[in-house]
Amino acid sequence: MALFGNKEEKVAQEEAARAEAERLQSLTAAQFAEVLLPAFGPVGPKPGGYINQLQVASWLMSSFPGGKTKFLIELRDPINEGLQALENAGLVVARSRGGQASLLKATRLGEEALAEGDVSKHLNG
Repeated sequence: MALFGNKEEKVAQEEAARAEAERLQSLTAAQFAEVLLPAFGPVGPKPGGYINQLQVASWLMSSFPGGKTKFLIELRDPINEGLQALENAGLVVARSRGGQASLLKATRLGEEALAEGDVSKHLNG
């Protein structure tokens, strides 16, 4: 292995991150919301606590250390749309921080939906 890491490995990681970002961008808001809700559960960045959009985005792409930050900007709008769908369905609640970005937390309904594995039922009516 080279002193500064394996260039081929970095390229492969970036390509995997790009493919995941493209896959995520192809999802509907409801489908994206279903992918995002686990960020508010036990596998998320702050289980049971409030998190912001950047924490959600970082969690979403955490499996792709190579190049993930490149794609967070491209995913900003789809992530916000997915979070809005979760909020509209009553699965997360937002708390404003005085003009700054909102903090979000799963509601009891959101926690139940995660535990029961029926998130899509709540998002699709």
